[in-house]
Amino acid sequence: MRGMPLVVYVEDRNHGRMAKTLDDRKGTFLTLCEEAPAGSLMRCVQRRGDTMLNEIQLVQFVEELNGLPLEKRNSTVRKLAAAAEFAIASYGYLYFVGT
Repeated sequence: MRGMPLVVYVEDRNHGRMAKTLDDRKGTFLTLCEEAPAGSLMRCVQRRGDTMLNEIQLVQFVEELNGLPLEKRNSTVRKLAAAAEFAIASYGYLYFVGT
């Protein structure tokens, strides 16, 4: 069942929202997260409920995104990698808002 797309906010260290992006309508990124290996940070992102990653976790998260096969690194994955890098540079967070 597909609902609203996943919303992802870049937050600063005080949790002020600095940027926003969305998963595509097909939920491509969430599907990648559900297929990710156990123990990966991508696997922590859930379809329902919220997930927050801090700047230290985001380093591994970016590595996981950049390590995906080229055919899976679509525009959504590239936007999320850029958002994570922005959060790292800002000493902030990525906040994933599920349904």
